[in-house]
Amino acid sequence: MAEATFSRTALTTWTAVAVLGAGLAVASSADWYAIAVGATVLAVAQVVRAPTPSGHMLDVGLAVAAAVPLLTDDLNATGAIYSLGLLGAWLVLLGNRHRAATSLLPGVLALAAYAVSFFGIVRRLEAASNLPTQSIELIGVAGGGLAWFIAMGLTRTVLRNRGERLAFRYLWLQALEDWPVVVGLVSAGALFAFSWPLMRWWAVPMSVMAYGFSHLAFVRYHGTKVTYRQTIRALARIPEAAGLAPEGHSVRSTDIAMAMGRELGLAPREASDLEFSALMHDIGRITLNEPAILKAGYSDEDIARWGSEIVKEAPYLNRVAAIIRQQHQPYRRPGEVVDEDLPLASKVIRVASAYDQATLEMGLSPLEAIETLHRGAAYDFDPEVVKALRRALVRSSVIAH
Repeated sequence: MAEATFSRTALTTWTAVAVLGAGLAVASSADWYAIAVGATVLAVAQVVRAPTPSGHMLDVGLAVAAAVPLLTDDLNATGAIYSLGLLGAWLVLLGNRHRAATSLLPGVLALAAYAVSFFGIVRRLEAASNLPTQSIELIGVAGGGLAWFIAMGLTRTVLRNRGERLAFRYLWLQALEDWPVVVGLVSAGALFAFSWPLMRWWAVPMSVMAYGFSHLAFVRYHGTKVTYRQTIRALARIPEAAGLAPEGHSVRSTDIAMAMGRELGLAPREASDLEFSALMHDIGRITLNEPAILKAGYSDEDIARWGSEIVKEAPYLNRVAAIIRQQHQPYRRPGEVVDEDLPLASKVIRVASAYDQATLEMGLSPLEAIETLHRGAAYDFDPEVVKALRRALVRSSVIAH
C-alpha cells in the first residue's frame, strides 16, 4: 500500500514538473534546441554524484544548473531547463525510488530557489548600481548558490528527519558540512559560463578539469574517512575478542551514544569524536592480560586512563583520548558542585555503557534500565543525558512515549 502511495505521489509530482517545464519553455525567448540540450546535459550530470564531508552524496548537476542562468539570461528558459532536466534524471533513476525521494525531489525546490535568487539579485543590482555586468552576475551566482544550499539542506533534513527519526538540529548541522562541495560545483559552472563566449568548446575541458581536482580530493577524503572508521571499529573489537569485554558491547554502546548525541544536538565533528570514543572506551582492558596488573589490582578509572594513553599515541585522536580518560567520572560527587570541565561525550558514554550493561548483563528491560539510570541521575549520571537517552529510545520505538 505504501509503495502504491509513493508511486502515485511521485507520478503526480513529476507530471506537474513536466507541465511546468513545458509551459516555461513555451513562454521563454530561447529556442527549443537550446532548452533540449541544456535539459539533457543537466539530466546526465544529475545522475553523477560527488561524496561530501558529511558522508552523503551530492548531485553534480548543480554545476550545470549554475551555468544555465548565466548562458540564457532568461528566467523562463532557466526554469524550463531545470524542470525538464530533473524530469529526465528521474526517468533514468526510475528504479531507485529512495534516491528519487531524497535527492531529485528536494532538487526541484533547491533549483527553484537558485533561479529565483539569481535573477532577483541580478535584476535588482542592474537597476540600482553601476557595477560591471560580470560582477553583478557573480554576486547573483553567490546568492543563488547560498539559496540552493539552504533550500537543499532544509528539505533533505526534513525528509531524513521523518524517514530516519533523527534529531532535526543534528541533521541540519550535518548538512552544513557539505558547503565545500557546493562551492566547488557552483564555481565550476560559473567558470564555464563566463569562459564560453571567448573559448567556446574549450571551456568544457577547462571547467571540468577545474572541478575534477576538487572531486578527486573529495573522493579520497571520503575514502579515508571510511577506512579510518573501519580501522577503529576493528581495534574496538580487540578487548571483546580477548574475552575481556562483553561481546558486541562497544558497538551497542556506540549506537546508543550516537542516538543520545543526536538528541543533544551535537555538531557532526563532536558526534564523530563521540563515535570513536564510544567504540574504544574499553580499549584499556587489553592491559588486563598482564599478571602484574591483575595482582596489583585496578579500578574502572585505571582502565580508562590506560585506554586514554593507548589512544593518545595517535595525535589525531587527542580529543578522543581526553573523552575516554574521563568516561568513568561521576556527574557530581555528594557535597561538590558539578564539574563543568567534564566533556559531554564522556557523560554520554557513561550512560550508554551503563544502559547496555543493565539490559544485557543484568537482564533488565529497556524501561527498567531507564528507571535505574534515573535513580542514579544528579550524582552518577547527568540528568540531561539520561533524558536524551529516554527521548532516543522513544524516537526509535524501543519504549512507549
